Amino acid sequence: MIAPLLLAVDFMNFTYTTNPCSKNVPVPVVMKRGSFSYFDDKMGAGFDLHVAAVKEGSLAPGTRQAVVVIACDFPVGGTAEAYAFGERGSSAVMLAEVASANWGGDWGRGPEAIHIRFTNRFLYVDACKDDDCAMYLATTYALRNGKLVKVYEQTHKPPA
Repeated sequence: MIAPLLLAVDFMNFTYTTNPCSKNVPVPVVMKRGSFSYFDDKMGAGFDLHVAAVKEGSLAPGTRQAVVVIACDFPVGGTAEAYAFGERGSSAVMLAEVASANWGGDWGRGPEAIHIRFTNRFLYVDACKDDDCAMYLATTYALRNGKLVKVYEQTHKPPA
């Protein structure tokens, strides 16, 4: 079954209408090979965005979803967000933002603090609860009537 792979969305070469540093990058982000750069004339600073992770799975029979983690690197630190998409052939529609991470020179954690997996028709997202990352928030999502809905949340200590 090679045909479905040919119709899959290439999130490394994709136009994102939202991004984690949207106030500083007010344009659609056109990723090429998983990266995009923008210079903010008002701030006199550049911003580099990249796809940090892509996880794909299925939350209902006959459907495909993906979660894409996009990181925005500031001159010092950055921010990342995980976006869930519903795939339809070679296009995708954003369903929701499911996690975020913020970091600076000596605080927070980067996009590697966002953990995503699809199992048994559920999406599991585990990420820092806040910027200091002293606790994590594990959230379970399901697809109901075409919408991504939270079905469970649990706070826990950071993974060892």
